Amino acid sequence: MSKEEMDIGKETLRRMGAVDRYNDWVIDRLMPWVGDNVLEVGSGIGNISRYFLDRKQLILTDIRDDYLKRLKETFGDRDNISIYPYDLEGSGKHLVGKGVDTVIALNVLEHIDNDVGALKEIASILVPGGRIILQIPAHKLLYGTLDTNLDHFRRYSNSEIKRKFSDCGFKTAACFKINMPGAAGWFVYSRLLKHEILPSGPLGLFNKLTPLFMALEKTFPVPFGLSIIAVGEKIG
Repeated sequence: MSKEEMDIGKETLRRMGAVDRYNDWVIDRLMPWVGDNVLEVGSGIGNISRYFLDRKQLILTDIRDDYLKRLKETFGDRDNISIYPYDLEGSGKHLVGKGVDTVIALNVLEHIDNDVGALKEIASILVPGGRIILQIPAHKLLYGTLDTNLDHFRRYSNSEIKRKFSDCGFKTAACFKINMPGAAGWFVYSRLLKHEILPSGPLGLFNKLTPLFMALEKTFPVPFGLSIIAVGEKIG
């Protein structure tokens, strides 16, 4: 199947849904900052949404009608869950005043051209002291074909996201890299082999080995990683 015939974003979400141990790892690292009233930006097909079903309020959002339909089919019968269209490059006025204390945006901000504007938009939705939790791609050196085909505008450094937090009314509560093996794999498949999409076979092997990677990264400092987990706390 050619790139033109494949919805790369949708297929990537499907493949990432199968790496359940990796998703567990990411959520384990960010869960200490998650509050009771959660808004997830870019919920997609719900790979991450399922981790927050126990929250007092969970608002799921996306810009694609097919994803919103899928979310409603999967989660629409739960009293604590509401589902809305939301474009970070548009307006979130319909989400203001809902008491949101946590906004989760995993692998979203890199898709936004004006990421500073998006962060300011999110700040307008959060209650004072509320938190934004990001997972964003790390290391500009890793930018390659996988990023291009996923419509990534950029990869980040710790200092860059901290500066942008400050510019948008947040103080940095946490900022650290995660997933060293994933960074090595991304370099091989995106920079060297120039793949258009993450290959399923290596993803499956990576998922099996994730508990080992988790244990190692809890034991040793992480000098580099595929992603950055960044938490900002709204000032005022």
